[in-house]
Amino acid sequence: MHFFKKLTVFVLAFQMLMLPCINAYAAVAPDVVSGYKPLPGPNYPVDKGAYFTDDFGNILMMVNVLGQVNRPGQTVVRENVDFAELLSLVGDTRDNADLKKVIVTRQTPDSKVPQVFKVNLKKFYKEGDTSSFIALKPNDTIIFPAKSGITLAEVMQVSSILFTGLSYYVFIRNNRK
Repeated sequence: MHFFKKLTVFVLAFQMLMLPCINAYAAVAPDVVSGYKPLPGPNYPVDKGAYFTDDFGNILMMVNVLGQVNRPGQTVVRENVDFAELLSLVGDTRDNADLKKVIVTRQTPDSKVPQVFKVNLKKFYKEGDTSSFIALKPNDTIIFPAKSGITLAEVMQVSSILFTGLSYYVFIRNNRK
């Protein structure tokens, strides 16, 4: 019993020491996506008409949705889709999505550098404000980043791995004799 008290104190102290390091690492993540290349969809590249129609005459396009959404990947959307409709198609965002820093990247045919737009969806969720929405174009990539920092679940996961490893070490060490 005495050993487990010491082990618990050690694990808690280790967590307290490592938490600032993990938060500092998470804060260093870049805001701008570099080296972006859109995923190819129908009628790619963008400058050759990336719109297509369905059997009912609706004008459609492909967009790429990445990050903290329930169904990431390429999605077929109508031409004038807004973020509210897009979110319904990808199954909404996950709990750890950072709605203030949604990134839309667009590759233009005349430039090798993509256009990058930041969209704040927090106002939309709270007040229904759509003023930060931008018009989506074919082959746009919409990235829903995770909130920076570390969650309690991640801390518990790391501590349980450490605790298990230390327990195995002590068990093996005590049973060598």
